[in-house]
Amino acid sequence: MGKVPAIVDGKLKLSESHAILIYLSSAYPSVVDHWYPTDLSKRARIHSVLDWHHTNLRPGAAGYVLNSVLGPALGLPLNPKAAAEAEQLLTKSLTTLDTFWLKGNAMFLLGSNQPSIADLSLVCELTQLQVLDDKDRLRLLSPHKNVEQWIENTRKATMPHFDEVHEVLFRAKDRCQKQREMATASKPGPQSKIIQFSTIGEKSDDPNLVQNTTDRRKHRRKWSRAEDAILISAWLNTSKDPIVDNEHKACAFWKRIGAYFNNSASLANLPKREPSHCKQRWSKLNDKVCKFVGCYDQALNQRSSGQSEDDVFQVAYQVYTNNYKSNFTLEHAWRELRHSKKWCSLYPFENSKGGGSSKRTKLNNGDRVYSSSSNPESVPIALDEEEQVMDLPLGVKSSKQKEKKVATIITIEEREADSGSRLENLWVLDEEEQVMDRPLGVKSLEQKENKVAPKPTIEEREAADSRSRLENLWALKEKEEREADSRSRLENLWALKEKDIEEQKKLTRMEVLKSLLGRTTDQLSEKEDILKNKLIDEML
Repeated sequence: MGKVPAIVDGKLKLSESHAILIYLSSAYPSVVDHWYPTDLSKRARIHSVLDWHHTNLRPGAAGYVLNSVLGPALGLPLNPKAAAEAEQLLTKSLTTLDTFWLKGNAMFLLGSNQPSIADLSLVCELTQLQVLDDKDRLRLLSPHKNVEQWIENTRKATMPHFDEVHEVLFRAKDRCQKQREMATASKPGPQSKIIQFSTIGEKSDDPNLVQNTTDRRKHRRKWSRAEDAILISAWLNTSKDPIVDNEHKACAFWKRIGAYFNNSASLANLPKREPSHCKQRWSKLNDKVCKFVGCYDQALNQRSSGQSEDDVFQVAYQVYTNNYKSNFTLEHAWRELRHSKKWCSLYPFENSKGGGSSKRTKLNNGDRVYSSSSNPESVPIALDEEEQVMDLPLGVKSSKQKEKKVATIITIEEREADSGSRLENLWVLDEEEQVMDRPLGVKSLEQKENKVAPKPTIEEREAADSRSRLENLWALKEKEEREADSRSRLENLWALKEKDIEEQKKLTRMEVLKSLLGRTTDQLSEKEDILKNKLIDEML
């Protein structure tokens, strides 16, 4: 499409701001529900606002700003006629927004007390009016108090992100105002409204803004590998600081990183860099390294036997080039970050497909080794004492035999443990049976005979039968009494219900009669007149 905004999420390439907002809200579970509710009726209402925005507020606001201010910055002439038409549509849209979409006492669109993606889209549309002259902007917005309050509510609900996203726009507002004053002082007239936007986003207040910007761009410094390494170290140490937590505003976080970076002894001879420069460079590093980590994981997952770490890197490099149509030039940053938790591989090199480990070549002195994937003239890798006395890695057959022996030993030990537990269980059962089978002594026999209850006589059995019959009869009688009590309650409730129905009918007749008596005879039809007389007779 050749336009912004646009996103790339995996294989999905998506344009149009409303479609992007809906996709992000639906695809990521971490997005809070009020931005794009799961309730279908609420979603439908949000869609109606977004569709209305396309054909009303957007052409009105964008058309007026473009034809009254921004045209010359884009190489277009000012068009007063088109600006007047866009102003009419903008005024009408603001009235609809004020009286329809923001009706009631709610803080946001559609009567909600929490913002949605519709609020974000419409607020951003109106925020571009900041580049207008203050009088012109107030003339458009001041009649619509609900709209002004809604803009402020949305700004507060999305802080500090609202001011961060519109930072360039707010600087452009100040720049426009200064240039208007300068143009008015030098050449008063209709041309004073033309604004030069070549320096929007710069912080310098020098009048020769275009020339200064060009000079600064000529002397823009590239980032070296040493600077990248210090920046990575600064970010890692600042974000993992156990004393000062990292849950603070972005500006304070990047000021700390900028101070760490500029105070590094290895960069003492280089000019200082602003925190904003560090933030931009880190964003680029992080984005490309994260993409390469995914490509490296893909290469590790497809790794075949015999491939070294250099081979895997070359495959990952090729995957990156094919996926993103550019070369990966930040290998040094990846090697700095690859062992951190956020950027570590999902498939460790030693445990990936094909097994194996990186081969090392020993030196003559025996206390250092080189990686086979590196240049022998490069810096050697120091080993600990345990690694110095390590044996050579086992071959494929030796490894398999070792695994079989270990598995056999484990199986034998498990069987022995299982046999031991079974023998213990059998021994316990045998002891219990012996205790049960021991002959009873004299005293135990006498106690057992005394415990045996004598058989009841015929009279005792008849008395027990009589008692059980009496208990059954008593239970039946109580059950009948409960049922009778329940029936009587139901009858009373039904009588009250009927009485209530009658009262309701009577009240209804009285209301009908009252309405008929309030009208003259000429206004009543023949049936209504008959009904009125009938109701009067019933009341009397």
